[in-house]
Amino acid sequence: MKKTVILAGMAFFLFSCGSNDKNAKNEQKETPGVTVNSEESTANAPKANIDSLVKAIDMEREKIENNLPSSQKKSLPTASLREQIKQKWSRIEFFTQNDQLVRIKTFPYEKVSQRTEEFYFQNGKLMIAFIEDDGLQRIGKSEERTGKTYYYFEDAVIKEANQTNEKETSIRASDSERLLQEAKEYFELFPKN
Repeated sequence: MKKTVILAGMAFFLFSCGSNDKNAKNEQKETPGVTVNSEESTANAPKANIDSLVKAIDMEREKIENNLPSSQKKSLPTASLREQIKQKWSRIEFFTQNDQLVRIKTFPYEKVSQRTEEFYFQNGKLMIAFIEDDGLQRIGKSEERTGKTYYYFEDAVIKEANQTNEKETSIRASDSERLLQEAKEYFELFPKN
């Protein structure tokens, strides 16, 4: 409850500072702990607002990670999925908390790679995508883990953090768009039964 109140306060500060017209009656979009004006562009928000939002997202990720031991986990082998997925991943694991999908982790074929991708969700929306080159041997988020972290809000990347020496090599300047598309596809693959 305390975290929700803190998140709500941070979100209120975050978006009230960036609003040009405080009296405007625009449609509101809500996510737990975050309320945002739908006409306000997060990408154009002041840096302090982005940093506050990233902190709130990190807090939500930490909450998910802390509750992983009590999460429900389902594993999906990729053999019956489309070619691009089954060539890249051996399985996909889905984690739910309170009947909500909160985390997805992809696993490579062990003899091919150690690289994993993790996706964190809140109310069906991607918050974080995390790529880790040696993620096959690791569980949960810790300070020892390094990789590339992409922060999202309302289906748009708001920050990227690269803790590796690897440069982005896609045609686009970043993998953020590809990861958002993958996260949506994997979300739809979640086994409901």
